[in-house]
Amino acid sequence: MIPYKNLPIKIGMVLGATLGIVVISIGIIRYKTGMIVRNEQTLNYVYWTIFALSVFFAVYRFRKLDPSSFALRRTVKIGLLAGLLSGALYTIYIIILNNYIVPDLSSQVVEYYNQELASNSSELSKEDIIDSIAVTKLNPAIRGFIYIFVCMAFGTLYSILSTIVLKRFRMFRIK
Repeated sequence: MIPYKNLPIKIGMVLGATLGIVVISIGIIRYKTGMIVRNEQTLNYVYWTIFALSVFFAVYRFRKLDPSSFALRRTVKIGLLAGLLSGALYTIYIIILNNYIVPDLSSQVVEYYNQELASNSSELSKEDIIDSIAVTKLNPAIRGFIYIFVCMAFGTLYSILSTIVLKRFRMFRIK
């Protein structure tokens, strides 16, 4: 089984690069349509759904390719690397966007939050808006590193859940 020795790492890296391209594409769409300034999160929910399903599919694919070494410690590598790489690619994107393409983007978002705070028409509470302003004022690199850790945590969680589900499914499969 030599060709499969580093299979979880390979799957995780391919998945992470693919998810990185997807999240950057969503980021570009959010920027071009003004969703980022208005803090519309719909496409982010779509991304996290794609992320979860992709990790599940990758773990399933690993089980199918190398069933003899299908174990939790190996599948966690898939989710961890997918989260790390996709988060790192998105961090590079937001640093470039916020520092070079639109240096005043954060101030535009803060201005929108202040208008929402003043108008009291938002469905968010005042505390949520104030918290959002504080996060938006952070350096893009710091926000990016937070995002990387969130992606890694969710990637790990999704790979653990996928492994548990697939191991249970294997127990009930009729031979």
